[in-house]
Amino acid sequence: MMSNHPFLQHLNGPQHQAVTHTEGSALILAGAGSGKTRVLTCRIAWLLHSGYAKPNQILAVTFTNKAAKEMVARISAMLPFAVERTWIGTFHGLCNKMLRIHAVDAGLMSTFQIMDASDQLGMIRRLLKAANLSEERF
Repeated sequence: MMSNHPFLQHLNGPQHQAVTHTEGSALILAGAGSGKTRVLTCRIAWLLHSGYAKPNQILAVTFTNKAAKEMVARISAMLPFAVERTWIGTFHGLCNKMLRIHAVDAGLMSTFQIMDASDQLGMIRRLLKAANLSEERF
């Protein structure tokens, strides 16, 4: 077992146990500032480095793009190989990635765009202006 790997050295006992757990899924419940992100990033790095998982078998959903980028950066710093094929991102970002990969299967054109309410309103305004139509009237 790789329990002496450098990225495991700074973990306490329960963190080390969570990172190196191999019997199915692991549920990590902990309070703010307790090292959850460190445990999750170390766990992903350990699973990849030890051969328990391949990059395309990793799914990590974060709340923000910033958190996803930080997680990828941390994991990349721990491993001697690229982790681009992992599925690490926000719920919306990961769904967008899946739709991009399977656009045709979903009945979409490969050039589809996802627009929020603000984007939609802006598009309508640009179309009205291009057609020389009054925003107030329509």
